[in-house]
Amino acid sequence: MLDQAKAKRAISAFFNTHKACMKATLVKSKGGKIYELYCLARTLEWLRSTYGVSIRLANGTVVNFKASPGNIDRSRSFFVVAKHGKLLELHTDIQVQTLGASMIGGWIGKSGYHEIDLVLIDPSVHDGDMPQHSDVVLGVECKSNAKFEKGIVKQVLGIRRELSLLSQPTTHELDRTFGPATHIRGYSPCVNANPASLYWLTYIDQSGDDYAGSPGFFSIEFKHWQP
Repeated sequence: MLDQAKAKRAISAFFNTHKACMKATLVKSKGGKIYELYCLARTLEWLRSTYGVSIRLANGTVVNFKASPGNIDRSRSFFVVAKHGKLLELHTDIQVQTLGASMIGGWIGKSGYHEIDLVLIDPSVHDGDMPQHSDVVLGVECKSNAKFEKGIVKQVLGIRRELSLLSQPTTHELDRTFGPATHIRGYSPCVNANPASLYWLTYIDQSGDDYAGSPGFFSIEFKHWQP
């Protein structure tokens, strides 16, 4: 079960070090949204410790995320992740155009996009646009369910399929942009995916670890992140 008080303390501690005020956001956030913010902090810290990137909150110091999923909106808060002049952007609650939609061409209704909780994207995506599957460098799904169920696995397998085709191991886009990793022992820079995006599933219930084997072949990384 999500310990909301502990999660809020961890969120505040992280964002305070980056001169980002989370107070107003945390007051109005509950349950799954708090866990998503916790995972946002963990993801940013992972990027910093793994690749030595700098992290900057765009649009001032007061965090103001979108209230619902949608396209890229740079009038709201997002994070600029940078190293050696190369930039990526981390956004929350973004609808991403699917691989299938791009192959068919044109608008195909609600089947043509899926929401992803956290996305690290190329900054060339225009403000107001929906990122394409090929714009995603890292996608993160955040599940605060007290009980991990197999339906979650089916969901992330489907989204992974709409982000990339299965391929031979290839260096993922994050490593191509910021790599090599600085100090992570046993960390692989390769994924079985084309485009070569990273895709993570984070969850509270440790029994989720039992489902990681087969999805791992499709480069879905399971992470038991509990505050």
